[in-house]
Amino acid sequence: MPTVLSFPAQARAEELASSLEGCKVLEVSFANGPPMPAIKGGCFQFATVFKAFGGQWNHARKVHVFYDWSAVAASLEAALRRQVDGAEGSEQDKRWDQDSGLRVRAG
Repeated sequence: MPTVLSFPAQARAEELASSLEGCKVLEVSFANGPPMPAIKGGCFQFATVFKAFGGQWNHARKVHVFYDWSAVAASLEAALRRQVDGAEGSEQDKRWDQDSGLRVRAG
């Protein structure tokens, strides 16, 4: 049974998941165990991030399973940072390519 303390982390995880395209959070139940938080959807490119935060891939259910909502929220925050850093990096690469192209044409 979830504690009152887990609800803010769950709400935060749901909010973060909605920021990643095709990603959602849910609880999955396994035999003889309590429901566990999980991440499902089109965010497989962050599998290594999820694993670093304790997420385990469940092939049968196609979800990354975690032991608590705090770990889910932390892993999603890291995934969003990685996505933003990647987008900024590609923009910097484009600017650098444009600058170097101008230098080549000018020379």
